[in-house]
Amino acid sequence: MHKKAPKFEENFSETVKSKKKKAKGDHFKQRFRKTFSTLLEEEAMVATDEPSYITVRAPSSKFPERKFCAVCGFSSNYTCVNCGTRYCCVRCLGTHQDTRCLKWTA
Repeated sequence: MHKKAPKFEENFSETVKSKKKKAKGDHFKQRFRKTFSTLLEEEAMVATDEPSYITVRAPSSKFPERKFCAVCGFSSNYTCVNCGTRYCCVRCLGTHQDTRCLKWTA
């Protein structure tokens, strides 16, 4: 006979209480949460020869810097005469001049 099958002696009015599942260690994650700056400080305290988040650095590129359009993100060949922002085509130039050009700010 199965455990959960009702026995003749039991009352049907009693409800079966389910056990709550307790998350192991989840309250520690919420209670002792660390910010990114705290994690960086802890990483700086641990002095090892292995590269860390702070010490890892890529060498400078041997290729020239790539230039992208400020409106659409494609590679750009032109710059705005007024503010120097890069754009790739006449349509992006029109969008830039209508909404984004800094010539009106002083």
